[in-house]
Amino acid sequence: MVCCCNTIGNVFRLVIVGGCIFALVMQWLNLYSCDFFTFTDTAESTGIWYGSTNGGSECVLDEPYSASEDSLIKGARSAAIVSMACGLVAAILVAVEWFFCEICCAGCIEGLAFVGAWSCGLGVYAIYGIEECGNLKDELGDDIIVNAGSDIVPDGIPTGSNCEWGNGATYQLMACIAYFACGILLCFAPQPNPLCGKD
Repeated sequence: MVCCCNTIGNVFRLVIVGGCIFALVMQWLNLYSCDFFTFTDTAESTGIWYGSTNGGSECVLDEPYSASEDSLIKGARSAAIVSMACGLVAAILVAVEWFFCEICCAGCIEGLAFVGAWSCGLGVYAIYGIEECGNLKDELGDDIIVNAGSDIVPDGIPTGSNCEWGNGATYQLMACIAYFACGILLCFAPQPNPLCGKD
């Protein structure tokens, strides 16, 4: 029975580390993606760091566009970096425990790192709140419900009418799902003996 649990634990650790690597690759693709979303009125696409020109046909990767005037873009960029850092920490801790030795309280740290990875990863979508994507109040018009709701809903909530979902947003979503799934697997998978440790 112990051998069976150890084998199952090893398989799940392989899946978790592989899932982390997959998520990090997806996020890396998103960093250099120029099409997190596309503006419907101009057909130009933009990513978190890089944009495109000529109607969205050419991606400009020379240097990131400035985000000094927009806190939502800065927040999305920060969330992307924190998410990748949390995912990397989780992957390293799981791999070290799997290959070499058990680390005291590593399960709690790994779990928190996975929560940080997928929650900060979802925070990247705050970029949809930029002014160019449209304002919920402007789209809904002027009536009693909108006026009452606008007091509690901040300006800049995107409607999606001016911005269309792009490949970069798909990469980011796949990474968040992978981090979430890895965190769930970590909770329920048995802890195997370290591969390089003594039995």
